[in-house]
Amino acid sequence: MTSLVLAIIFLDMEDYITPESDEAPLQIGRLAEKHGLTFVVKIVAEKLRVLQKRNRKDVIEAISHHDMGYHSDMHNLHPTIAEYVGDLGWDEGRAEFERREGAGYEDVKRVFGELSSYGHPGMSWVPQAYPALQKWNIRVYIDETYTITPPIKERPYWYCNLLNLMGLEPNMLPLDASDGPANLPNDWLVKVRDEFLKVYRKLEAGEDVGLINLYIHPSTYATEEFWDMINFSRGKNPESGIYKKPRLKSRERIEEDLANLERFLVLAKSLPNLRFITANQAWAIYRDKADGREFSSSELKSLCQKNMSQITCETVGDGVWVSPAEAFSMVTYSLAWFSDSRALPSSVKCLHPLGPKEDHPTIGTAEQIDIEELLRACKREYEAMSRTGYLSISTEIDGLSLAPADTFATCCDAYIALSERKKLGRVGIKRGNFEVGKMITDEGARMDWSHYSNPEGFEAPRQTELARLQAWTLKPAVADLSQLG
Repeated sequence: MTSLVLAIIFLDMEDYITPESDEAPLQIGRLAEKHGLTFVVKIVAEKLRVLQKRNRKDVIEAISHHDMGYHSDMHNLHPTIAEYVGDLGWDEGRAEFERREGAGYEDVKRVFGELSSYGHPGMSWVPQAYPALQKWNIRVYIDETYTITPPIKERPYWYCNLLNLMGLEPNMLPLDASDGPANLPNDWLVKVRDEFLKVYRKLEAGEDVGLINLYIHPSTYATEEFWDMINFSRGKNPESGIYKKPRLKSRERIEEDLANLERFLVLAKSLPNLRFITANQAWAIYRDKADGREFSSSELKSLCQKNMSQITCETVGDGVWVSPAEAFSMVTYSLAWFSDSRALPSSVKCLHPLGPKEDHPTIGTAEQIDIEELLRACKREYEAMSRTGYLSISTEIDGLSLAPADTFATCCDAYIALSERKKLGRVGIKRGNFEVGKMITDEGARMDWSHYSNPEGFEAPRQTELARLQAWTLKPAVADLSQLG
């Protein structure tokens, strides 16, 4: 069996310290143009500012023809995103991210227009970034984090209503010339061809469409040392604010590296089942089939039955994935409808709420509640998520304060009973098993925190807790090759 393999090449344009690094994206861009390729270019706002100060209009013009994204305001200048968000709550962290990164976003947007994508500097992934990215109309998150384990391994996924081209680490390869954040050997651009072919053949032999992420730090084509690592390692900025300039490569070495990169591009383009795409194209190819779709009452009943045993993302109908938050929105809408009409709707569209902002246990000892109280609570819950865009922290019903998982499980049980035309007076409180939360791991978060840009021993456990609450939105992204063009 032969499957199509998709590949994205993205450039992280960062080095605002070394003027000699300005030339590298121009040279790499010429190779892209020569071979008919469009890259994703995520640029740090400060890098754009220094290009403007240095009057490098040629570089700005060249990269503007690619799929432009945002890569933070100042990269790993301390405090980094992970540091300044730290242990802040949801609203405080969201506001702080937007305050510190918003000006840089505006600077980049002012030059390049709407941006397709975002990726964090270093391993500074924080869940509170997502609301700001939505506000900025950035639809694709392309980078890597170990905190999230995808619902289907090595495949893109939806999280907080953004397409995440992450979790692909076995299928993610650097095209850096040397050194860089991965500490690559000098002959890496030769060795990477064999590594790439291994990944390609593995995905080509699979049943599903595979995706390979290829990333380039253009500065590695100009310098022998990685600018970021020698200036911002282990939580420290350069003493006296004086940046260390990395050692420069010789002209001969730069030309050799570019020649090896070109050989790689020629090889990749020759593969019969490989297609290069951009972040914008990925958005179309992986577009969420649940968005705007009418779900029948039988499909919603099936979702309720599945979520009664464990709350996680599920499929219905023709393989459409539904996140727990989306299923929650549909069952509360349906029960609210029943409250007014004494009948369940024949079909319903889902909302796409984010998860709750805080963790809240169920408080109260009652084992049953009145069905009419539950129906009224569903009406309040649906109105709240429609207004705020979030699941409620808790649902107050008949003297109880129910955690979201228990509210959802109880509503699912009631929906199933009403769909079977059973008469209900009082309904039992069901305890929800939030299985999808296990896809946010402490072990993965510790891998993120151990990145060289963070201080020794850095931890931010509050971020893991908040990320787990947003697992309500987690589900796989499925490719629709009819959108490939």
